[in-house]
Amino acid sequence: MNQVSKYKFLRMRREARRFKKEHRKEIRLLVVLTLSFTIAFTWRQTIFDTFQIFVNFFVDAKSTALSSILTSSLITVVSLGLIRVTSHIIKENPHEHN
Repeated sequence: MNQVSKYKFLRMRREARRFKKEHRKEIRLLVVLTLSFTIAFTWRQTIFDTFQIFVNFFVDAKSTALSSILTSSLITVVSLGLIRVTSHIIKENPHEHN
């Protein structure tokens, strides 16, 4: 094996290792995302029912559609508030240096 071929072979081997490592990361991310969505879907109904009890305690909604709309609106407002607070807490401080 001449010097050029050996260099190309070693470079291909290094690239193959990098690819394998990156592929494992992507598979791991896919598993985490899949399980996260599963968890979110299982908790969705519980959260909705809990908020609906809260909404129905304060508002006498005769219609199930109105109750559902009010509950979804409350969940949206609470979620947006949590997103806002969380993003404020974890935002980067421009005065910090690494």
